[in-house]
Amino acid sequence: MPITHTSEKEIQARLGEFHILTYAEEGFAPLNIHGEPHGLSKEILVSFANKVNLKRESGSLHPKAPISAVPRVFIRDLTDSAALSAQIVDFLRANRQTIHAKRVLFDFRTPGVDPYVVSAIEDAMQSPEAEGIDEVLIMSPIR
Repeated sequence: MPITHTSEKEIQARLGEFHILTYAEEGFAPLNIHGEPHGLSKEILVSFANKVNLKRESGSLHPKAPISAVPRVFIRDLTDSAALSAQIVDFLRANRQTIHAKRVLFDFRTPGVDPYVVSAIEDAMQSPEAEGIDEVLIMSPIR
C-alpha cells in the first residue's frame, strides 16, 4: 500500500475523511489541532493525553472523534522505530476490531517528522493488522 506524504494545507479539505493517529501531548500539538475542530474541550484532551501516557499504550477518542494517539514518549523521548511501530500496530488492531477506518492520517509532526517515525509507520503498515485500510497519509511540515 502506498504511503503519501502531505501537508496540512494540501489535505485540509479532506481531513474529515481520515482517522488521525497522533501522539498524546496536549497544548500546541497535533492532538489539539485535530481535537478542537471536533468540539473536544481542553479538559477532555488533557484527560485523554494523561490516560494514554500513564498507561503507556495507544488509545482512541473514537467514537467521540476520529482521533487516536500513541504515548508521547515514543515520539518525544525515544527514537526507537521498533517500539513506535509496535504502538502503531496496537492502533491498527483496534482499528480493525472497533474503529473500522479505511483512511488513516499519521500526524507525528514535532514540527518535523523524524526518519525513524517514517520507518515505524512503514513497518507497521506491513502488519496483517493494516488490512482494510485503503489510504495512508503522513502529515509533513508545510512544503
